[in-house]
Amino acid sequence: MILAGYLGKKSDMIVHHLAEMKPECHIHPVKKEDRIYFTPDTLENTKNMRFIPCKHCC
Repeated sequence: MILAGYLGKKSDMIVHHLAEMKPECHIHPVKKEDRIYFTPDTLENTKNMRFIPCKHCC
């Protein structure tokens, strides 16, 4: 099991905060190969990788 604070969806470049997710995030059906976890696990790092914070959970 991977414990992470942020999960990115590669196909739409949206990043979600796992502890703050809402039903509107629609992250549960994301395929494993479309997911990215971040190291370091910070919002700043996700933005540096050109991911857009989800408007519902970030």
